[in-house]
Amino acid sequence: MERYRNEIIENICRLVAIPSVYEESNSYLFGEPIDRCLDVALGMMHKLGFHTYKAEDGAYGYAELGEGELFGVLGHIDVVSAREEDGWEHNPFVPIIKEGCICGRGVQDDKGPIVLAAYALKSLIDDGYLLNKRVRFIFGTDEETLWRCMSEYTKREEAPKSGFTPDSTFPLTYAEKGLLQILIKDASTPAYHYYGGDSFNAVSAFARCRREMKIEEALVKRGFSYHVEDDEIVVTGLTAHAKNPWKGISANLHLLEALYEAGYVDYAIQFACDILNNQFKFEGFTAQDLSDFSGPVTVNLSKMNANKDGTVFSVDLRLPVGQKKETVLNIIREVASKYHLIVEEYDWLKPIHVPLGSELVTQLLNAYREITGDIISQPYISAGATYARAFDNCVAFGANLPASPTSEHQPNERVAIDDMMKAAEVYRAAFIKCVTHK
Repeated sequence: MERYRNEIIENICRLVAIPSVYEESNSYLFGEPIDRCLDVALGMMHKLGFHTYKAEDGAYGYAELGEGELFGVLGHIDVVSAREEDGWEHNPFVPIIKEGCICGRGVQDDKGPIVLAAYALKSLIDDGYLLNKRVRFIFGTDEETLWRCMSEYTKREEAPKSGFTPDSTFPLTYAEKGLLQILIKDASTPAYHYYGGDSFNAVSAFARCRREMKIEEALVKRGFSYHVEDDEIVVTGLTAHAKNPWKGISANLHLLEALYEAGYVDYAIQFACDILNNQFKFEGFTAQDLSDFSGPVTVNLSKMNANKDGTVFSVDLRLPVGQKKETVLNIIREVASKYHLIVEEYDWLKPIHVPLGSELVTQLLNAYREITGDIISQPYISAGATYARAFDNCVAFGANLPASPTSEHQPNERVAIDDMMKAAEVYRAAFIKCVTHK
């Protein structure tokens, strides 16, 4: 794969330079930057020799090679929001090479890995390998929000018989927890107006409200980080993926705690301070153990907005593989009702579990071990949500190496270039096992 190093870096940087964050638009399904990024990605694939297709409405695109049974490689070109003021050392959409790493939003999640897998398959074609399957790279455009792209794809297109998504960590992820997103609402007038967070699947890095001395004093007393902008208090936190909310610092929860301390209390604020604050594993809702082999229920207060129309909390939960959504929802509703709050389901992604002894898992795991020599690392169970759950018999496979840091959804997202090239070699070996004539 080393012969493609410069091309790989160049194409990753081209994609990262496009701020493909979801935005409302009258002209584009998920916003102009996402649509433009899809065009650039498909243009890259066409140049590599793939046959490409873009849905008329821009919901998705794909690029494929070969004939026969369909093998899918599922990736997404949309990214979560990123701003320099959230702790970036540079503009997150101006990719840079620093200390042997590519740095920028999307290099790890998920633009970089898609490029690596594409070049891995190209390398086999360049070397004269014959494919025994059709390999289709499916480009999603709405993964970081509501997966409407995959919903449209599954309605209109052929489903892969097997495949992987390069959107996790090696060696592979064979089970993913359920993802439940809900809205918790209070229609009454709030004690104070505030808002915070900008992504459902991330810990909030900021929360804002009108400046008030009592609130500032509460923030200082509790040692919470904040500053003042244009007569607004801006509480700052540390973003992290919603699947591991304890790895971040929630600006939302810090502001709500300060409001409570300052005497601004209503049902929603009371609920957050009683049930959500520093209780990330559902212990605020119940003492019952709902965990299984895939871990506990986790809870993240992603976004919040309190204004003249009432209060809305956007809450992200990850459910154990064997846990029923209705069981968790009933518990939440029962607790919320004590605070006179209403619970609405916003989105639900079912869990997945592909057995460790399956042919797909065996082939991919063997490819990883042959290239890396790593026989210690074992397949994972994840609280993250990847496109693997969009189809049967798909798993998340790389591209992050086990010993490498993860920085998706965080400031200064980066990947070591040498690690990327190693991942590309793993993908090459996997394609040899899965989609070429023996």
